Amino acid sequence: MCYAHIMLIDFHSHFPSPSALVCTAAPSEEAPSACLMRFEGLLPDRWSESRQQELASLLLSDDSILMGEIGLDKRFARTVPMQKQADILRQELSFAFSHERCVSLHCVHATGLMIEILSEFRYRPFSVLWHGFTGSPETAARLHSLGIIISIGTRFSGSIGDILKANPFTVPETDYEGTDPEAYMRTLKTQYERFSTELGITVQEQASRSQAILKEFNTGR
Repeated sequence: MCYAHIMLIDFHSHFPSPSALVCTAAPSEEAPSACLMRFEGLLPDRWSESRQQELASLLLSDDSILMGEIGLDKRFARTVPMQKQADILRQELSFAFSHERCVSLHCVHATGLMIEILSEFRYRPFSVLWHGFTGSPETAARLHSLGIIISIGTRFSGSIGDILKANPFTVPETDYEGTDPEAYMRTLKTQYERFSTELGITVQEQASRSQAILKEFNTGR
């Protein structure tokens, strides 16, 4: 298939691309060489007080920088207990929402706690993206009720159609961490082809859906 005139938006990547929402796992002073939207984040395994302050300073230095990825990860509970992770996430969300920044979330084995924390906040609907979603339609529906966009990557093994019925704000991502541009584009195209096949639509139609959801995500910025 020819993709020359189709913009495939990648809703979560660590590889710089002009059509990607490019995120970090720890704050970086160096901006990505290309990105559609730049996110700076801090995952639990990289956390320190100095890095958290660095993240805040980066966002304050440039109002086009968004927050992500941040979140909860039970794999790192021995070094950063879940209660500590929850407290850190609350601080980061409070900062992001008070400065009107969109957020990209990371969640591994902590869905209930993440939903509990999100329910504590008021934020512009669909200004938060739950990346790497692997959950059930019921969880997808709950996130939709909270005004959360969800992105699906290569690790998702369920039915995209069932998730989309539960949460119409469902989009493709790569979460690509490599350095090979050709491998990156293959991954992105494969994700769009999977969406189009499972949903019974064309890649162009899925691309248009993604563009409309991105506009909603970015509204008001």
